[in-house]
Parts: sequence; C-alpha cells; structure tokens
Amino acid sequence: MNKTLFVVILFILAVVLSLLVGPAQLNNQILQLRISRAVLGIFAGGILAFCGGILQGLFGNPLVEPYTLGAASGAALGGSIGVLVFGTVSPFLAFLGASGVGFFVYTIARLEGGLFRDRLILAGVVMSFLCSSLVMIIMVMGGKELYEILYLLMGYLGIIINTTNRILIIFLIIISLATVIFLYRFHRELDIISQGMETAAGLGIDIQKFSLIIFFATSLIIGFTVSIVGAIGFVGLIIPHIARLLFGPKHLYNLPASFILGGTFLLLADTLSRIITVYELPVGVVTSLIGVPFFIYLYKK
Repeated sequence: MNKTLFVVILFILAVVLSLLVGPAQLNNQILQLRISRAVLGIFAGGILAFCGGILQGLFGNPLVEPYTLGAASGAALGGSIGVLVFGTVSPFLAFLGASGVGFFVYTIARLEGGLFRDRLILAGVVMSFLCSSLVMIIMVMGGKELYEILYLLMGYLGIIINTTNRILIIFLIIISLATVIFLYRFHRELDIISQGMETAAGLGIDIQKFSLIIFFATSLIIGFTVSIVGAIGFVGLIIPHIARLLFGPKHLYNLPASFILGGTFLLLADTLSRIITVYELPVGVVTSLIGVPFFIYLYKK
C-alpha cells in the first residue's frame, strides 16, 4: 500500500474513533464535545510532532523534542503562574515561559565555545527539572487552582469550547498554523544542517541566527499549545522518527507527515484514555506510557 494512502487512512480512522468511541452515549452535545476534542487533538499532536521534527533536524539529535529542550516545561510554568495570578491559563505567560527557558538553554549550551549539540540536552533537562520544581511550589500556593494545574501538567483535550474562549482558541490555532507554514519554508536549510554544522556554515547558513529563529518560532507555538491542552510529552519524540522511517530524511516530506501522524497519534491516545479506565485519564499519561519504552529503545540504539 502507498505510504501516503496508509497515513491518510490511519488519520481518518483515528478521527472516526475519536468521534464515536467513548463511555458516554452519543448525542448531539457529546458529539460536539468530541468534535472539539478531535480538532484540539489534531492541532496539538500536529504542532508537537512538527516541532519535534524541526528540532531534531536542527540539532542532529534523535532524542531532542520540546520537552528535552525545556520549552514545554517553561510553557507549563508560565501557564501555572497565570492560573495562580489570574485564575486561568495565560497564553502570553505560557509563551514567555517557553521562550525564556528556550533562550536560557541556548545560552548555557553556547558557554565557553562548547559544542551546542553536546550541551543542549543536559541544559534542557536541568531547566525542565527546575521548572517542574517551581510548578510544584505554585501548586502548593494555588490551593483551589490545583486541579487546573494538574491537568495543565499532564495534558487534557476535554476543553469545553464556549463563547468565552472560542475566539481566543481560534486565534491561537490560526497563529500557530501560520507559524508552522513559516517554519516549513526552511526545509532545505534543515536538510543541509542535518549533514553537519560545518557543512551548513560553509554553504553560507548563519547557524546562530537560524537557531534563534527556530527557537523563537517553536517556543511561540509550543507555548500556545500548552496553554490550550497542557504539556503532553513524547509526541514530539516518537512521531518524527516514524515519519522519517516512512518518508525518508528530507524535511520536505517528513515534516508534513509528522504533523499528520502527530495528530493521528494524539487522537488514538485520547480515545484510549477515555476507555482504559472508568475515570478519564489525562492524555499525557497515555502518551508517556507509550513514549517511555520508545525513548529507552532510541537511547540504546
């Protein structure tokens, strides 16, 4: 079977399962809620997988994803501060958290002329731990906002879209998709950088400037995504590998495939989270249960 056709069929199957499968009896109200879940699942899964593919290509490291760089944890920290201060998640603060941690990791990785790739993972992991600790402090201080922060940390697609938040969510989705299109224009540069930083510099690519553009753009959409559905891990790690396995190393093909496969994976994980137990699990729990063994496999490779 053609690989593209296989991905399209799998995507359609994931959408159908997301709409039809669940513990509640299907009616108009439930169907509307599941349609919003499907839209958010496609959006969030696509964004996280796309960013994972971009970052892995930029740094030439198969273990890089929004979490290992600290951007997602920074967005969760910013969103948690918004819950504590304003009583709700602030997309602006989530973006500031993601971009701030991203730039800080970048600065640490470049200290003393060290190799950017060698220092990046360690700096990102350290900042992720720091952000997680700060979020725990906010949870203790938050009191009644504890429930919202918990779901912000673990990821949840069951957001009720109403007249209060509909315009904001649509705006964030439009901005994020426009940023994805902007980043996709750099697929040739990513192909060159994947061959080595020295090769890219020799061909006239300003590595530092290009890296800053990628950091800022990915931090923007990661922050927006976390502010809507929470910090969902491992999507940006697993899916780009599957996309490269199916469509090869060229970013012209594997980045769109990552977006579609990311949405498919998150829809299937969300469907599983609704039927695996009596109480609905946060979707991030399911993606972690799948992602941890995959991460160990990649690490051993």
